[in-house]
Amino acid sequence: MSAPLKLLRDHLPEGMAVPVRWLHAQGISSALVQRYVGSGWLEALPGQAYLRPGVPLAWPAAIYAAQQVGLPVHVGHLSALAVQGLSHYQPLGNGSPLHLYLPGRTPAWLAGLPFSITWHRESVVAEDVPGEALAPPTLRQPLLKLPVGRKLALASVSRLPWPVYVSTPERAALELVAGLTRGDSWDTAYETFSGLSMLRPPVVRDLLLACPRVVTRRIFLHLAQRSNHAWWPHLDLSDIDLGRGDRQVVPGGQLDSQWHITVPRQESDLAF
Repeated sequence: MSAPLKLLRDHLPEGMAVPVRWLHAQGISSALVQRYVGSGWLEALPGQAYLRPGVPLAWPAAIYAAQQVGLPVHVGHLSALAVQGLSHYQPLGNGSPLHLYLPGRTPAWLAGLPFSITWHRESVVAEDVPGEALAPPTLRQPLLKLPVGRKLALASVSRLPWPVYVSTPERAALELVAGLTRGDSWDTAYETFSGLSMLRPPVVRDLLLACPRVVTRRIFLHLAQRSNHAWWPHLDLSDIDLGRGDRQVVPGGQLDSQWHITVPRQESDLAF
């Protein structure tokens, strides 16, 4: 067995998609890549991604590889809650899209993977995370220092087959809230917040301080107060900018006079 082929076998797990630049960084030329595709050692995917066949392609392996090669992409929103066993309202799979957060343009090799993905490019949390062009010599052992690891309130999940960085419940809740200004479901938000009894007040505070949108902070606090979990009274709101004046979030909704946003009219609040 040739040295490049042995390297491919030893350092690229089966069923893990990688960009062609990772193969090149390991000394596998374009000519060798094409030869390995022809011989069945590699499978070509859209956008110049390649896969060692033998194990079906699954999103945890693909996102793990993307994070390892330097992309600050992470799993967030309801998907992050689902992989942590916290989303009884919308479990991952069964047609639910995978919510991925990545600032800027999505590389073609990652965008072309055959998964149902909802891409989020907004800055729910203001943070400076450069996308470094890493080329780890092996993908069997994860790097400990990655661009994605510099994001606030992310963690790797032991429930997944690969150590993928996902939003903690606190950040996932904030990401869910951010979608409400774009027409996402308030019913889902209320239902989800009702189960978030484990949020940590210091982490929530850090996220609210780093959130660039006043209206997102206000909606989060409305949902948190309405859920009335044990952590709510311990949340320190000092120095958190909530702006001034009323904001129309839900056209025709009722005004939450404490947080100064319009919210959906609940059936118990309607006058008959």
